[in-house]
Amino acid sequence: MKTLVPDPSVVALGGIYPLDDLVSWVPAGSRGFQPANCYLLGDGDHRLLVDSGLAIHETEVVAGLKELLGDAELSIFFTRGEMDCVSNLQSIATTFPLRRLYTGGVTNPFDAFDDINRMALRSRREQIDQKGEGGDSMARTPEIEIAPGRVLEIESPLLRLLPTFWGWDAASGTIFTSDTFTHGVMATPEDSRVIDDLSRDDTTEEQVRAHLLAKYEWIARASTRNLRDWIADKFETLQPEVIAPSRGCVIQGRDVVKRHVELMLAVLAPTDD
Repeated sequence: MKTLVPDPSVVALGGIYPLDDLVSWVPAGSRGFQPANCYLLGDGDHRLLVDSGLAIHETEVVAGLKELLGDAELSIFFTRGEMDCVSNLQSIATTFPLRRLYTGGVTNPFDAFDDINRMALRSRREQIDQKGEGGDSMARTPEIEIAPGRVLEIESPLLRLLPTFWGWDAASGTIFTSDTFTHGVMATPEDSRVIDDLSRDDTTEEQVRAHLLAKYEWIARASTRNLRDWIADKFETLQPEVIAPSRGCVIQGRDVVKRHVELMLAVLAPTDD
C-alpha cells in the first residue's frame, strides 16, 4: 500500500511484477519491475476503488481493502473492461458488500465470472457513456460521487483503443490515466513505486515512446496533432499534482508531473506539418 501525498485519502493498492518478454504491454526486451495499481479513494462512510488490479495480486489487494475499509461502503469504477483492470472483481465482490459498479463500453466485465455472482453484480452496475457519444458533442462529462461534496469526474480520452475512461479527483489533484503514462519502471522490487523526486528522475523520451508504442503501435503511423493538443489542454486546465496509471509508477508532484507531460507531448509531436 502507498498513500499518495499530499492527500492521504488516495491509496495505491496492488503488487509488483517483473518485466520480461512475457509481459505483452511493455517494449520487447524490457527488464526491471512495475507496479500494477488500483486506487482507493475517500476517507468516510463511502469509498471508491478505481480498478481492481491484476489477479496475481489478489491477496495484496483484498488485504489492503480489509485494512482500510472498516465499515465503509465500497463502490468500484473500472477505467477499462480489460483483465488487468477487472481481474479481482469476483474476489472483492465475495469479500465485501458492493454498493455500485461503474463501467462503460459494450463488453460487460461481469461475464467473465461465475453465474452465481453475475446477476447480483449486474444489478449494481451503472453504465458510463463516452462523452459526446451519439453525436451529442455537448454531452456532460459524467461524475461519480466519492462522498458528499466530492466527485470523480469521468471522461473518455482521445488516446485509447477499447472504451477507456480517465478520472479526475479535484480534491486530491489526482488524474487517473488508465493505460496511458504507464512508462514508469523500477530497477528492483524494493524501489519506490512513486516517481516524486525531480532530481532523481531519469525517465527519457525514448522510454516514454517505447512504452506508448508497445500498447498503441498505430501512433507511429498516425497524425498525432489532435492527440497532443488534447493532452496538452487537459493537463494545462487541470494542473494535476498526481498522475495515477493502472500500471507503472505513480507520478507525483507538480514539477515531476509537468516533466512527464512534456515528455509525452514530445513523443506525440506532430510530423504532418
